[in-house]
Amino acid sequence: MRTIIMVAGLATLTLAGCNQAGDKAKDAPGAAVDAAAPAAATGLPEGPTPGLWRVTTSIAGMPASVTPPAMETCITESKFESQGPAPETPGMTCEHPTFRRDGDAVLGRSVCTSTEGVRMESDYRLTGDFTRRYTMEVKTTTTPAPTPAMASTTMTMNLERLGDCPASAAQ
Repeated sequence: MRTIIMVAGLATLTLAGCNQAGDKAKDAPGAAVDAAAPAAATGLPEGPTPGLWRVTTSIAGMPASVTPPAMETCITESKFESQGPAPETPGMTCEHPTFRRDGDAVLGRSVCTSTEGVRMESDYRLTGDFTRRYTMEVKTTTTPAPTPAMASTTMTMNLERLGDCPASAAQ
């Protein structure tokens, strides 16, 4: 379960600032962009302020026993640039995600398909100032769904900066 939170947290941080589409994205508000270039080229946030962050996650329609516990993570750089596509999960093939600015939000979309033919389409919405707090909502549709409850899910992650990273977190 902790791994799921870390992956989701890293996805959040990546979504916050890794995009590339050159001048077209900069000049065209709301244009979808590829997830491989500097945030500055797209008008997207640079990334969360470095420091210690608390991540709390809720999943609509799931019992509290399934909700991941809050976790804390240390962000050491505000720079979030993708070095290419994220590593593939065994048994899954994912299209390169796209992101765009929409007013005060960052919107993203990813599509993954398993070797068994299960397709997961996720739409992301990030809002907040990225210096003290932000929220990421992920709506995922799974076809065919392994269970009726998994056909459509909404996960909300709230991230809050607690302060500086502890000295023990220094690399």
